Amino acid sequence: MERPASPITGNTRPQAFLKVSDRLAAASGCKEWQLVRDPESGLIYLSPRPAEKEIGACYPESSYDPHLSVTQAKTLRDKFYLSFRNLVFEKKASLVKKCGPPLSASSKILEIGCSTGELLETLRRKNGIPAENCIGFEKNNRSASYASNTFGLAVNNTDFCDSSPADTFDRIVFWHTLEHIHRINETLDKASECLETNGVMVIALPNAASFDATLYGRHWIAWDAPRHLYHFTPATLGKLLNRHGLEITSVRPFIPDTFYNCIYSEENIRREKGGSDLPHLVKGILRGMQSTLAGAWNNELSSTLVYTASRS
Repeated sequence: MERPASPITGNTRPQAFLKVSDRLAAASGCKEWQLVRDPESGLIYLSPRPAEKEIGACYPESSYDPHLSVTQAKTLRDKFYLSFRNLVFEKKASLVKKCGPPLSASSKILEIGCSTGELLETLRRKNGIPAENCIGFEKNNRSASYASNTFGLAVNNTDFCDSSPADTFDRIVFWHTLEHIHRINETLDKASECLETNGVMVIALPNAASFDATLYGRHWIAWDAPRHLYHFTPATLGKLLNRHGLEITSVRPFIPDTFYNCIYSEENIRREKGGSDLPHLVKGILRGMQSTLAGAWNNELSSTLVYTASRS
């Protein structure tokens, strides 16, 4: 276990913020985790946390959603998740495309934390990009192999920080991955170096200032300790990116995540307090509608935000 400094200010004296439970506690071996807040920047993060060499055990392939493609989904819940996930890849790819200059067959895309490769493959297919121009990094061996073998993508089973990409890219995508990265400053430094002059980074993140984060408190699914190491708002992400010569140029909500977050936050409550599935499912859908309306009124209340960043 380690106690990290704030990646924005270097502060080593954070304030206690919230204790949250691990929804996959059997895998991590710890049921409760401490979130802290950097008093200088406002960033919320996990401390203490598993070290980089320990964190792999906290991502069980049989129950961690992004890796379910490599397993045979057995439960109704898993099958529903995979069906829903597959439906939104087109929407994600369209959003990544809109976030910067037009993509073409000559474009180059880098996705850091590409999981089983479906988003990268959708971007490749929709824009006629050769597979060799779509590069992924994924530390989970089975997911990286699945992406390579199923889609023919060039997926590296190493940490991006330990690599030396020889190219620059028109899009660099962090889709729900930046919050997982231990060496976050080193990663952003290297990603900035790999960004084409007119290229953009597309960063999707849960929003710690969202309507549903406030509504659900310690039961909010996107705290997801100990896998989520950092919890950003538009203000704190902007401060971090500025350290690396990057600035946020646009912020968009991603509505499908709102319903996922509310439904599975209700599951967290049901798991702790008991009760049947159906009432919590209905409540999650209704609260997802509430949260969507709140985000429509004010982007900064949206459950998930997709940021476009470019060199400042």
